Amino acid sequence: MIALKLPDIRTTTAKLFAGEDFDAFLVSEVSLSTFCSFQIDGRIPADYYSAEEQESLTDKHNIAWKQLRPLMYQLIKGNRLPGQFKIVFRLAGHNVEKFLKQTGLSYTPEQIGGLFLNLRYHNGQLSAYTGTSLAVFDLSKQLDQEWDRMVKGFLKQKQIPFEEEK
Repeated sequence: MIALKLPDIRTTTAKLFAGEDFDAFLVSEVSLSTFCSFQIDGRIPADYYSAEEQESLTDKHNIAWKQLRPLMYQLIKGNRLPGQFKIVFRLAGHNVEKFLKQTGLSYTPEQIGGLFLNLRYHNGQLSAYTGTSLAVFDLSKQLDQEWDRMVKGFLKQKQIPFEEEK
C-alpha cells in the first residue's frame, strides 16, 4: 500500500468528475458531503437488472464509475467545494486479467479479491491510497508492489501529478 498526495486538486477532480479518466474502474463505495451527506454502496443488487441488461454491464457485482459519474458530478457541481469525499475504486475483472499478464504474477484472477484505488478529499487535501486483497494466503508483497507501480503509471499517463506521502 502506498499513500500519494495529489496536489493539483482542480485538475484531478475535473478528470475524476467531468472526464473519462477513471471510467474503467468499478465503484465499491462512495461517501460525499456537500449540502448533505451521501453514502453510496457500489454493489448492484442481483435482481435489479434483467438477464439481458446484465450482459451489457462491465461487472455484475459493482457499478462502473462511468455509470455513476454523471450523478456524482451533479452532486458536487456549484460554487462550493465538497466538505469531503471518499471514493473506493476496484479494478474490473477483465482488467485484473490484463494486469496479471502484464506483470507476470503467478496468481489467477480468482485468487485476487480486489485491486483498489481509494481517493480521499479531506481538510482541503486530496490523496490516493492503494490496496489489495487476496483470496489466498501469501506472505509475498509482489502483488502490492506491482499494483502500486501500476497506479503510479496510471496517474502519470493521465497527467495527474502526485507526491509520495511519508
